[in-house]
Amino acid sequence: MPTLIFDADFLSSFLKIERCSLVQAFFQVEQAFVPPAVYQELAQTDLLRPLLAIPWIHIPSTEPPPDENLLQDAVFQTLGAGERACMTLALTQTESVVLMSDNKARRFAQSLGITVVNIPAFLLACKTSGLLTPREIAIIIQKLKDKDFYEFQAAVRAELLK
Repeated sequence: MPTLIFDADFLSSFLKIERCSLVQAFFQVEQAFVPPAVYQELAQTDLLRPLLAIPWIHIPSTEPPPDENLLQDAVFQTLGAGERACMTLALTQTESVVLMSDNKARRFAQSLGITVVNIPAFLLACKTSGLLTPREIAIIIQKLKDKDFYEFQAAVRAELLK
């Protein structure tokens, strides 16, 4: 089983629509991690209480320091603290999946060899595996729009709903 690591953007979306259990069901993990920097981002919102109520999501007390090469990388330095923490943690694991929606951060993480999944890819994987039907995905898409102002590109939405 991979080590599952949440970034704030992905996690906050699923907290808002109350569907974090879908992530656990798809990846079949007993635990997932939220780096302290991501926790600090969410602590400034009303999502902290729902986050802390999920027993399988853990917040490590410390974060591993970034590799010196990462610290010198100009792109890495432009990323948010939570995104950098997710990548740093992922690089310390033998197998990890980072759940992250920010395109720039996602592309950079992938350039480091980190497996990164955004919301559309996650929902497509849930559909392909039979965990969700197109009707269930339509409900999730609408909830993401209503509660998180999350929009899908037309082509992505069509693929998810067919």
